Amino acid sequence: MITINIVGLRDGNHPFSIETDVSQIPGLASEFVGTIHTEGVLRKASSRYTLDADVSGTARLVCDRSLEEFEEPIAAVIDLDFVVDHDLAATQRGRISELDDEEARGIREEDKVIDLTEDVRQVLTVAIPFRRVAPAYRDKELEEIHPAIKEREADGTAHTEVVDERWAALAKLKRP
Repeated sequence: MITINIVGLRDGNHPFSIETDVSQIPGLASEFVGTIHTEGVLRKASSRYTLDADVSGTARLVCDRSLEEFEEPIAAVIDLDFVVDHDLAATQRGRISELDDEEARGIREEDKVIDLTEDVRQVLTVAIPFRRVAPAYRDKELEEIHPAIKEREADGTAHTEVVDERWAALAKLKRP
């Protein structure tokens, strides 16, 4: 769990830094390894809390081009507003994962901590890159990594047969 203690906080800025093992964040993508670092500032002004934080971790990914496993640093930013409002907290309870980042979160007066676990899980999961290319292959063309592709295209054996006649018209649209 990633929580910030708010008991006895006075108005003003309160920097924080939290290290959390990935096993302590339920539902976090299995690609993440090691620890998740959450660092930022919690600003308190009367009954309102504003949180600005950077979240970072390491994901173990499989390269789409070489099928090699590599580790990639993943970072994201969280900007959230919390307001002490018992009714709002009651209506939002149980549906934190559905809330928009720009929507103020309700907390009760008796709450002792602000729980960031679900928000951290969401931003890190979204920050995992769609294309997973190892750093060693990012500046290379696919033909450089796999010369057999270039040879196959030179022989004219690549993409020349039509598997199904229904798609023959689409083959004419193919750019050279």
